[in-house]
Amino acid sequence: QLAADLLSTPRTQERAERLKVRMLEHPQLLASGMAVFDAMKQALLDALADDDGPLRERVRGELVRFADRLAGDAAMRERLDSWAADAAVFAVRRYGGELTAVITHTVERWDGKEAAQRIELHVGRDLQFIRINGTIVGGLVGVLIHAVSTAVG
Repeated sequence: QLAADLLSTPRTQERAERLKVRMLEHPQLLASGMAVFDAMKQALLDALADDDGPLRERVRGELVRFADRLAGDAAMRERLDSWAADAAVFAVRRYGGELTAVITHTVERWDGKEAAQRIELHVGRDLQFIRINGTIVGGLVGVLIHAVSTAVG
């Protein structure tokens, strides 16, 4: 009955709207929402930190299945490659300045030897031979290194 009244009865619609406004304006709503989010985030981080935990095992298994499927499906690889290229172009166009600042700030804190070791660790020794669109490759490597540093640190 309530659902029907909400759709067709102006008085019920007005009361529901007033209730919604009162709830959204209540100061405890934001605090409670943030507390729930923080608890969920911590639970997820704890579950992912357990190397032998069920969540980590499930993620690992799904990644293996995805890799197997990707290895056997050329059309899927092409779609994924196209999506990755589109995402890289979008990210550079939309967030190029911010990405450059983050990468620059992160790399400036390293000494030369540390930078070379980190890049070799994440990209491989053949980085010096990569010539195609070095700006995008370097930017993506920087974002990856920053993401790993943030996740680990």
